[in-house]
Amino acid sequence: MSVQTKELLIKSARKVFSEKGYHDAHISHIIEKAGVARGTFYLYFESKDEIFREVLKRAIDDLREIIKPIDTSFDIQQQVLSNICGVIYYALKNKDLTKIVLYRDRWNKNSRIIDEFIQDLIGMIENSLKKGISMGILKLHNTHTFALAIVGTMKEIIKEIIEKEQVDVSNLCQELVEFWLKGLIKEEGKL
Repeated sequence: MSVQTKELLIKSARKVFSEKGYHDAHISHIIEKAGVARGTFYLYFESKDEIFREVLKRAIDDLREIIKPIDTSFDIQQQVLSNICGVIYYALKNKDLTKIVLYRDRWNKNSRIIDEFIQDLIGMIENSLKKGISMGILKLHNTHTFALAIVGTMKEIIKEIIEKEQVDVSNLCQELVEFWLKGLIKEEGKL
C-alpha cells in the first residue's frame, strides 16, 4: 500500500466533499477525482464515513499544531493574535475543507461527523481558557459559553471572507483580539 495513494484519496475526498456536500458525494466521485480503481479505495478506507472522518481528523491535527499554548513569559495578546490569525489563514488556505465545515447545514443538518469536529474545536478552546484561568491571566468565566462564542464568531467571520479576493487578515485578527480581550466599552466601568 502506498502512502502517496492514500494521500491522493484524502485530497480528492476533500475536493469532492466540498463541491458536492457529504450526502451527494459518493465513493465513485472520489475515485474518479483520484484516478484510481474502486478496489484501491477499499485498500485504505472501509467507507465514505471513514475517509470523511480522516479528512476532519487531519484538520483537527493541523489546528492543534497552529494553536499554540500561551506562555506567560511573553506578550499574551500577541500570542492570542498569532493563534487567531493562524486559524483564519488555515481556513483561507484550505477553502475546500472550510466549506465542508461551514456549510454542513446545507448538506445535512444532523451531520454528526462534522458536529464532532466542531465539538473538538470547542473543547480545544475551552481547555485553553481553563488553563488561562488557572494561570491567572484570564478572569473567572464560563469557559464553555465563551468557547462557543469564539467558535461561532470565527465561523461567521470566515463565512464572510472565504470568497473575497482580498482580506486584511492582520487587521481582522487584531480587531477580534481587541474585542475578545477588552470588549467594546471605552473606559472600564463607564457606560
